[in-house]
Amino acid sequence: IDETGLMNGVTTADWVDETIASWRHSVWVGVYDPRGFIFKPTKYLKCVRDAYCLERMHRAFNRGLMQYGMFAVTKKMDA
Repeated sequence: IDETGLMNGVTTADWVDETIASWRHSVWVGVYDPRGFIFKPTKYLKCVRDAYCLERMHRAFNRGLMQYGMFAVTKKMDA
């Protein structure tokens, strides 16, 4: 993006601290309101797999093995 000359500088941010709580929260939402889980027996395996993956992702973010970031750039004004 920088090399095109069409954009202003790129800014980046590490959002791990802001998003880390959401991984476990996603699992607990299903625990506290299991209606979608209970009434769809064909989805049992999927729910267990998703909960396992979300927990693994939480641990990876917490240990620094994964990162979640954002970048932003604005277009230069025409002269």
